[in-house]
Amino acid sequence: MNSTLRYYESNAADVAVSYERVDLSRVVDRFATHLPPGARLLDLGCGSGRDSARLLRSGYNVTAVDGSAAMLARALALHPELAGRTVHAVLPGVLPFEADSFDGAMSWAVIMHLREEALPDLFAELARVTKRGGLLAYSVNTARAGLDADLTDERGRHFTCLAMRSWEALHEGSGFRTVESEETEDIVGRSGIRWATFFARRD
Repeated sequence: MNSTLRYYESNAADVAVSYERVDLSRVVDRFATHLPPGARLLDLGCGSGRDSARLLRSGYNVTAVDGSAAMLARALALHPELAGRTVHAVLPGVLPFEADSFDGAMSWAVIMHLREEALPDLFAELARVTKRGGLLAYSVNTARAGLDADLTDERGRHFTCLAMRSWEALHEGSGFRTVESEETEDIVGRSGIRWATFFARRD
């Protein structure tokens, strides 16, 4: 188990509480507006289950995936309506789904925890499980203060921070075409942290 995953396994209860306090409804609802009612959606790195539960309540068929078994347990405790919809899968690796399984996939503040060399394979996996015409939405860091020489923070979590165009090149290389993108300051006001958010359609 890598140090990033170990942190979430050991601190799932506290992390889940902090996630539930963050309001990401604007971007999650924006993702949903691009998709037909009842669409099958993948929430990759579902954390506390906050966003999966919101989409489920809106009538979408959601599968919530996380690499931390402890986080999945917290998600089910906080959002029991996700029972039967959670899957444990550690990244990087092959996702346990057939090709073209999902109409859309989202991943908020997760992908940047992978090392840069693993990113092309991850985006290829997201393309494999997303139907043609399906939507990928994700957020990642373009800057993050306080990392050491190994790009690790004081909690042992790895962060890959790339420029907007570099992130875009990664999903474009796997067959996703950018529909919308923006770079913003941190939503909870932490200094030295910037985010890129992308909405991309699989061609």
